[in-house]
Amino acid sequence: MMTPRELSRLATAVENGGPLPVDLPEGSGLIVGITGAPGAGKSSLAAALTVEMRRRGKTVAIVAVDPSSRATGGAILGDRIRMQKHHGDAGVFIRSMASRGAGGGLARTSIALARLFRGAGFDYIIVETVGAGQDGIDIARSADVTLVLVVPGMGDDIQAIKAGVMEIADVFVINKADRPGAEQASNEIEAMLSLSPENARPPIFRTVAIAMDTDDPGVAALVDEIASRPRKMRLVADPQWRVDHIGVAVRSLAESLPFYTEQMGMTLLGRETVEHEGVEVAMLSAGPSRIELLEAMRPDCAIARFIDKRGPGLHHVAMRVADLSAVTARLKNSGARLLAEPQRGAGGHLYVFVHPGSSGGVLWEIIQDSGGL
Repeated sequence: MMTPRELSRLATAVENGGPLPVDLPEGSGLIVGITGAPGAGKSSLAAALTVEMRRRGKTVAIVAVDPSSRATGGAILGDRIRMQKHHGDAGVFIRSMASRGAGGGLARTSIALARLFRGAGFDYIIVETVGAGQDGIDIARSADVTLVLVVPGMGDDIQAIKAGVMEIADVFVINKADRPGAEQASNEIEAMLSLSPENARPPIFRTVAIAMDTDDPGVAALVDEIASRPRKMRLVADPQWRVDHIGVAVRSLAESLPFYTEQMGMTLLGRETVEHEGVEVAMLSAGPSRIELLEAMRPDCAIARFIDKRGPGLHHVAMRVADLSAVTARLKNSGARLLAEPQRGAGGHLYVFVHPGSSGGVLWEIIQDSGGL
C-alpha cells in the first residue's frame, strides 16, 4: 500500500482533474455509497461503519463530499473535523472535498478518488454524498452497494425518495432509530417497496450511528450486509464520453480560416504552435464541441505526411473522458494499438491516439477531461 503522503499527493492531483496512475491496480475493495437528505446522519454513519470495519481488521478510505463555500470554493464542515477519532489510524484515510457546484450529490472527481483508493488496496471505500435529497443519485452508478438514509419523523423526505433515491437503494437505513417514529418510517418504506418483487426489495436496517462508541447491533448487522455484497465489476466506470473536437488537416491556416470564421461564422478561440508535433493549431468554437485546424510546420511531421498521402481533410475525432488512464488500460487489455503513451498536447491537455487499424479506419484522440469524473 502507498504511504499516506504518496496517497495524499496522488489524491490531490486526481481531485484537481488529473488522471489516475496508468499502473494503478484494479483493486478488490468494495465502494460503499451513502446518500440521503441533509441531517440524516450520513457522516455519523460513515464514522460508525468505519469503527466496526476497523474492529474486523479491515482498512477504510472515506471520500466525504461537502457543500462548497461561496467565498473560497472549498468544503464546508469538512468530515476530517467530524471524524477526529480516526486521526492517526494508519488503516483509515479520509479525504474531504467540495462539490464545486456539481449536481447529483458528488463532486466531478469523487468516483475517480474512490477508484484511486480501491486501487491503493483499501478493503472498503465509503463515499458520503453531499446530501442532495432525491437528486443525490449519481453514486449508484459506481458504488458496489448504495445505502439510502432516512430518519424518523421526516415523512416528507420519505415521500420525496419515491422520485429518485428510492430506485437506487441497495439498502435502506433508518438512522437515529432511537427516536419516536422509527417503526412508522420502516412501515412507510415497506409500503413503497410492496409493488416490487419480494426478492428485489432492499433490506431495511435501523441504526443509532451516534452511539458508535458502544456496541450498536444495527451497525454490526449493516456491515455484515455490506460485506456479503458482490463487487460490481467495471473496467471503466462511467467514462462519460463526449466529443471534444474534430481535427482537420489543412495546407494553410491563413487560407482556411476565413471559410470557418467568415462563411461559417465560427469564433476563433486561439492559435498555438505545438513544437513536439510540428504543427500550428487553430481552435474554433462549434457549439458544445470545437473544430481544430492543423497546419504542418515541417515536412517530417504527422500532418505533413497525412496531407502528402491523402490530401487535406478530416484527420481525427477527439473524445473527452473522465478517466483517461482507465480507458487507456482497457484499450491495452483488449489489444487496441495506441500510437504512443499519453502525452501533453495543445492547450496542455493530456491525450492519447488510437491507431486507425484498431478502430475501423478512424484515428481517435482520447483526451483527459480537466474536470475529472
